[in-house]
Amino acid sequence: MCCLRWRRAVCRARSSTSDLGVSGAAKRGHAHLSEDCGRTGSRRCYLSPVTNAVWEFPLSLPRNAFTAREIPRAGDIWRLCQDVATRASIRSGWPPERFRTEGVTFIVYKMTVRHEAETPYGAVLDTQTWVSRLRRRTLCTREVRVRTGGRLVAAATQEWVHVDGDTLKPKQGTEEAAAAFPETDVEPSVIMPEFDELPGAEDQFVFDMWQTWSDPLAHANHPAYIDWCDEGTSRRMDASGIDPVQLRSIAEQVSFRSSILPGERVTVRTKRVGVIGTDAVVLRHHLETHRGPAADATSVRTLADGSGETLVSAWD
Repeated sequence: MCCLRWRRAVCRARSSTSDLGVSGAAKRGHAHLSEDCGRTGSRRCYLSPVTNAVWEFPLSLPRNAFTAREIPRAGDIWRLCQDVATRASIRSGWPPERFRTEGVTFIVYKMTVRHEAETPYGAVLDTQTWVSRLRRRTLCTREVRVRTGGRLVAAATQEWVHVDGDTLKPKQGTEEAAAAFPETDVEPSVIMPEFDELPGAEDQFVFDMWQTWSDPLAHANHPAYIDWCDEGTSRRMDASGIDPVQLRSIAEQVSFRSSILPGERVTVRTKRVGVIGTDAVVLRHHLETHRGPAADATSVRTLADGSGETLVSAWD
């Protein structure tokens, strides 16, 4: 649940944001790379700190993010949002390598996403991110918006906590780190849609966490939890005679309780808890290992072919 490992950039100072892969991103000045003076010591080369309120990056999704219906999976939209947050942190002078060197990191403890439009492979995604709240230099709320051609594709609110790199327990960040992530108010945070209660059946599946699924913190990266929730939904669909490829994402929220480690057996329980109208189902997911609860999630799903009432009835 941490940022991706940082690949060190060539340390030559540049003043153009286009050289940094930023599309008009620096709302308050330009980002620079720190200068490599040819020293042979242990000096680290980090991006010089900036205090941009809003960052923007043109990105695209990889081919393996898409289903047979040629639309991205919800989990891969989550990975895109993580990449946006990572890039903003790097441009602010805090790449993953710096966090590792200082023995701290940020991990996600809650995330909410709403999907507004599906996007094809190859589309340029104009992403935007800012920090809306930073409390006690420990709890950070980051907003991410994804658009293409001016149309909103997805909106996300990420809740991060600053932790000790070894114990993963909350630890207050430095004033320098806090200054790199200034608060700004652009749009309201994302909330889940309201729904009508309609309890339904519950089922589960069990799997072992692969060793090769580990992230830089040696546990499951947070977007994987959405993959697993949707896998539980897809298995129920398949058993009910519904093509899982027709699954369409509307919204989801995950509250993370503990990490999932390589080799651990994971149980995913899924049940219907409600509906929105007649063609969108609201599902509650509970993930746990032998150590106890790992996450609680809610997903809102429908069918791309317009027969969402069939999906709702799959949990009757």
